[in-house]
Amino acid sequence: MTQGATPTPMDILAAVSPEGARIYREHRQATMANPALAALPEKTKLLIGIGVAAALQSSTCTLMWTKLAHKAGATRDEIVEAVLVARLMKAATANDTAAEALAWLAQQPSA
Repeated sequence: MTQGATPTPMDILAAVSPEGARIYREHRQATMANPALAALPEKTKLLIGIGVAAALQSSTCTLMWTKLAHKAGATRDEIVEAVLVARLMKAATANDTAAEALAWLAQQPSA
């Protein structure tokens, strides 16, 4: 961490739990750069990261994954599409979450 810079979530984790940060970094390396897990290209993994971070509403992670994906060759259109797909999937989960309540409501007499 540089003097005066805003600490990242990983900086904060490392300050309070170096072991926790180490374990996360090892897991990230094992997932993102493991030759045995190379069915998806790095750029695709990073686009998935953008979508998941956006859907989970982490602006810090969304920006980080976006910068990494851009550096890995993702285009503006690919990054935007990852966000739009995330938005669609997030909306679909809202529909799923409300389905039982809406089904119940549909069975009630109209007021």
